Amino acid sequence: MKPLLILLFLPFFLFGFNYAETKKVQHFISYMHKHHGFSSSYLKGIFAQVAHQQETLERYNGTRKNATDHSWHRYKSKILIPESITLGKRFMYKYSHSLKLAKKRYGIDKEIITAFIRVESKFGLFGGEYRVLDSLTTLAFNPNRKQRFFKSELIKALLLARREHINPLNLRGSFAGAMGCVQQMPSIYLKYGVDLDGNGKRDPNSMSDCIGSIAKFLNRNHWRNNRPIVSKARVESNKFLNLRSGYRSYYTLNTLANYGIYAPSWWRERGAYFIRLRDGNSYDTYLGDANYRIITRYNASKQYALSIALYANALKGTSNKRVTKELLFRSSTQSL
Repeated sequence: MKPLLILLFLPFFLFGFNYAETKKVQHFISYMHKHHGFSSSYLKGIFAQVAHQQETLERYNGTRKNATDHSWHRYKSKILIPESITLGKRFMYKYSHSLKLAKKRYGIDKEIITAFIRVESKFGLFGGEYRVLDSLTTLAFNPNRKQRFFKSELIKALLLARREHINPLNLRGSFAGAMGCVQQMPSIYLKYGVDLDGNGKRDPNSMSDCIGSIAKFLNRNHWRNNRPIVSKARVESNKFLNLRSGYRSYYTLNTLANYGIYAPSWWRERGAYFIRLRDGNSYDTYLGDANYRIITRYNASKQYALSIALYANALKGTSNKRVTKELLFRSSTQSL
């Protein structure tokens, strides 16, 4: 093949691709000017600085291999270990003022707030590797399975930056555009973002504001501090394998018993969400209450929600007699 033909088939982003010069983005700029009052020249200057993220695109168009491991084993081995709990206790000490302020304003315990931030970003260590506008622009204007969603989030990101007087190019987040230490998409931050540190703006990169936004989310979804969130399930029959599990799988205690699944004697609810997660050649089984369901409204993953619940309960330590090291590190395991 001749050199000229080879060049024609090379990916466009290798040539310093300028999104501001594409018709799709120009139409988008016109839309933002007409419907949201943005300056067309301002947006053109912003998009001229956006960098295409091919790696991000490959995660959503099905071509990327070796994607992130979301297995229950990974969550357990990284988050539900003593060293990780120690990090959480240090975090609560360091940000005690912000956590107390969040408790006063929203009535949410420090342990569950800390658990969210641990699982989402390891207390801000991860989750800011990408420019949000790079990720969202790439996903909004290139074919992928959630393209319409990302275009909507791009609009929200620009609105958020304008409202909070932030340069949109300075917004940092994940490869998918989730921002800050609690990894909120722009639409979620517009709804739950708060100015907890009192500096006059809601900043997704501010740890204090992150603490406030999680507290606000939990408060608005009717979190109750006195609930246990989850408990180990006692399983006495392999019939538990026939019962669907997850955030939509709420059963009465009688139904659970029919499948050989039993709640502890102190369980107050008439029913529970059944949680079954495979770890190698065995299963871990838990029951969740209304608080567990609230966590899944933030992220529907069973692994995610259970990790947050167990981490929060571990931080409560001996102050909660229902929570022990066995609950955290030796979960109820059923062999295959």
